[in-house]
Amino acid sequence: MHDVTANGASIPALGFGTFRMSEAEVAEVLPQALKLGFRHVDTAQVYGNEAAVGAAIRASGVPRDEIFLTTKVWVSEFAPEKFLPSVEESLTKLGVDNVDLLLLHWPHGNDTLREVQIEELNKTVAKGMAKHIGISNYNVAEMHEAARLSAAPLVTNQVEYHPYLS
Repeated sequence: MHDVTANGASIPALGFGTFRMSEAEVAEVLPQALKLGFRHVDTAQVYGNEAAVGAAIRASGVPRDEIFLTTKVWVSEFAPEKFLPSVEESLTKLGVDNVDLLLLHWPHGNDTLREVQIEELNKTVAKGMAKHIGISNYNVAEMHEAARLSAAPLVTNQVEYHPYLS
């Protein structure tokens, strides 16, 4: 499988998403996906399955440094006093020291709030909690504004795209 490169990140082009998967489904299916060659795993705080994702990765036998792990911070955790503690909780649930990519899950709030969110996201890179950062579900104008506000390069705007939603 080939990688996509963006702003210093090398991301496996095909990722295994865990949206709407229960912990039991993650435990059953993710090890098989890793066995078949998936090396990009995507989860999020709001999915409620980060702990199962971490356990499945550890149980898979695939070394952590061979897996590109993405998670997302949910909008309820965007306030400065909540942001870093929520990322620490995600890391604990995943059983890792850092994630390869940390995203803001949805655009939320006014311009001032968004600036603070980008600042908090940048802190995760400075603290070694995330190797790379990005955004998710932003429109083009919001994406350009986020990139302008970020000291660290944003490596992606992850958007839902599949045969049922283009």
